[in-house]
Amino acid sequence: MNINTDSLVTFIIIWGIPTFMVVRGYLKMNTADKKSALSDFTSSRFIFTTGFMIIGAFCTHLGILLAINIIELIGIGVFTLGGIFSVFDMWKISKIRSVFIFVLVSVAVSYLLFN
Repeated sequence: MNINTDSLVTFIIIWGIPTFMVVRGYLKMNTADKKSALSDFTSSRFIFTTGFMIIGAFCTHLGILLAINIIELIGIGVFTLGGIFSVFDMWKISKIRSVFIFVLVSVAVSYLLFN
């Protein structure tokens, strides 16, 4: 396992700073807001759309960092599933936005697979 220092710094910046800010914001919330945020984050809609995309992106970045292709491929698969679920979820609201999400996810996945 060969870890590149530049990739490690990028990984810490990309995932560490937002995680720290979200946790800090959550801890500053009052009890009612915490319950509301927790119910939003544990809803099946959030988990299957945004959650899958975040978990997939994290696994992909972790696989790139650790140079383990299977983790990277699993992350790309989960990211793709999250993108597909997001397109289906957004289709009810706006067809143009759903096509835009589809194009963005397609570009991201093709970049990850063919780069």
